[in-house]
Amino acid sequence: MDERPDIAHTTRDWLAKLHLVVAGCGLTTVPAALTDAVPEGVAIRPVRGGAQEQRRLLLARFPGQPRDAVLLGAEALRSAALDTDAPP
Repeated sequence: MDERPDIAHTTRDWLAKLHLVVAGCGLTTVPAALTDAVPEGVAIRPVRGGAQEQRRLLLARFPGQPRDAVLLGAEALRSAALDTDAPP
């Protein structure tokens, strides 16, 4: 028996994913940081076992020596990503 799901819709936008769930078109995983912001009609359930998801955050900038603001912004994004992706 094949236990892989049928994938009918794909999107990288969290709001679109959640509204597809509200419309009854499927289910999705949600990062812990979004659990308080889900729309009415979405039930959050913990998932245990299975493979861990890995997410990547990429920052693009112009070549050359970065300005202090770029370095500060990059460090803020890095810190936020590390805080958000920590396992429970």
